Amino acid sequence: MGRETEILSRLAANHLHLAQFEPLRGVLLALRARNRDLARDILQTIVSRSGRVPNVAWSSSCSSPALLTFLSTQELLQLDNPSSAWNFDSETLRLRAEFLLLVQDLIDLLPEGDGELGNCRGVLDKLLELGAKWLRVDGDGEIDGSVSVTVIEEGELVSMRKLILDHERVFDSLCGNIHRQIRHWECEDSGEGSGGLEEEDAKVLRGIQRTVQVVHLNAMRDSLESGDAEGAVSHIRYLHFDYGVEEQSEYRIVLKDLLKVVLSKSEKFGDSWLIMRNQLLHIYSEAISSNCSDIVQMLQGFFLFFHETNLEELIPEHSSSSLSHYYGVYGIHDELLSEEIEIDRVQTENFIPHPLVRLQKYLEEVKSGKNSDDKTLPLNDVIRHCKTSMYHYARVSGLHVLECIMDTSLSSVKREQLDEASNVLQLFPLLQPLVAAMGWDLLAGKIAARRKLMQLLWTSKSQVIRLEESSLYGNKSDEMSCVEHLCDTLCYQLDLASFVACVNSGQSWNSEFSLMLSGKEQVEFRDEDAYSDPFVENFVLERLSVQSPLRVLFDVVPGIKFQEAIELISMQPISSNIEANKRQGKIEKTKWRKKKEHVVADLKAREVRKSGN
Repeated sequence: MGRETEILSRLAANHLHLAQFEPLRGVLLALRARNRDLARDILQTIVSRSGRVPNVAWSSSCSSPALLTFLSTQELLQLDNPSSAWNFDSETLRLRAEFLLLVQDLIDLLPEGDGELGNCRGVLDKLLELGAKWLRVDGDGEIDGSVSVTVIEEGELVSMRKLILDHERVFDSLCGNIHRQIRHWECEDSGEGSGGLEEEDAKVLRGIQRTVQVVHLNAMRDSLESGDAEGAVSHIRYLHFDYGVEEQSEYRIVLKDLLKVVLSKSEKFGDSWLIMRNQLLHIYSEAISSNCSDIVQMLQGFFLFFHETNLEELIPEHSSSSLSHYYGVYGIHDELLSEEIEIDRVQTENFIPHPLVRLQKYLEEVKSGKNSDDKTLPLNDVIRHCKTSMYHYARVSGLHVLECIMDTSLSSVKREQLDEASNVLQLFPLLQPLVAAMGWDLLAGKIAARRKLMQLLWTSKSQVIRLEESSLYGNKSDEMSCVEHLCDTLCYQLDLASFVACVNSGQSWNSEFSLMLSGKEQVEFRDEDAYSDPFVENFVLERLSVQSPLRVLFDVVPGIKFQEAIELISMQPISSNIEANKRQGKIEKTKWRKKKEHVVADLKAREVRKSGN
């Protein structure tokens, strides 16, 4: 050994006994340039003894053997063959030094004194000795089996409940370290493995993880029982499926109870709903912080449901691992939704999907001005959320979303709750003509209900106006669908029936009462209802179901005025150019008939005058 090397070695020993690690590090760097093997031997000796060097005056910069071990390990890992003194690889060396430091940090956090935390000190001291045993080696590089460590029972770990809750992050880091150690130990592909970790030691490590998980789950239950949802949410980031709790149902039950509490706070689309939505976002953020893809996968259904967000854009690092599996996993969201559907079906005679019930309440409150929330969501936002809710409802129920809307709307029509049907169809306005056409037969013999049905669900304007103004018709075509034409035809038949009833009662009929011309703009029927005759109108509608309007019109009103006849025939809906030509033919036929009647009447008048002369 050269003189410089000897001086540097003595200087390193002095700094070591004074717990001056930075000067020690500088000396070792200088020594490494001259004798790398000696520098490595010094660091390996410190680490193998877990920093427990006699006669060290611990300082604020290096306050414990565990910290000295960790810092020395960091320096050792920068050298060649850092784990040559042990029969395991460098990653295992780093993890074991880190384990020792984390346990020492927990010991330093304990206050002086006895009691519950005093019992924790004894448990942590045993864990510290266990970590020191893993670093102590014999001459062959194996763990020194001559050193015995007191067995740690799982009941002793449970006594650390208060310490775990007071220092959650440190225990979370400790559990993460244990998780990596166990995975490294169980890995058979590695050439070196983590040599020497006994099954009994692994059992203790798993017991620590399991204890931490059980403590957090119990804390969440206690918070929920006391009504502190925020307190329960704060524990989610420390949950992990691989940390010793074999039954994943334990996590599912607690998280489901939490979501039930959060969702129960809002039944209206207002401030409370926005608060609930933000709470769900907070829950999902905590789940992401847990670094457990299973927890994220279990909760992401609610995030997608309430935020209608592309998860790949928001959280790209989780999209490949969890989003791609979402629709194949029966998440908590689906479980709660299934339970809600079953309860509603059992308790409700006329079953209506819950999202549509909430929409009905919202529209009723907005209309009456009785919304108790300080802030009400815009209608477009409510409709967008209800659509999302209905898609999930249909997915879980195994139904088609449009089938749900149609069934609910037609059920409302059958019960003559036409405003309710109109509200439901705001989600999918294109279904309005179909419901109007199908609901017609459900209201047989009910003229007023049929008129209101067509008024609410079908805008009977001319085809040109409809194509220009309505955003529902993106493809401007000269042809109209058969359902749309049927709705116009039904409105036209109601107009003819109304005309006949007015004439029969001796009143004059005005085209401003026409459904064909006014549609939804006709909010009230004004005085026309006073002249309504259900018997006459039903009779006319029955005739129109089997005969042409022209035939019925001249049969039931033989004395109809020429101008009125032309006006009514001109109102007849057309679905194509061919129909337009047919209607023009009917108008010409009507004109010819009126001219013939006029000629016949004129001839009769002349004959009467001649016979009088």
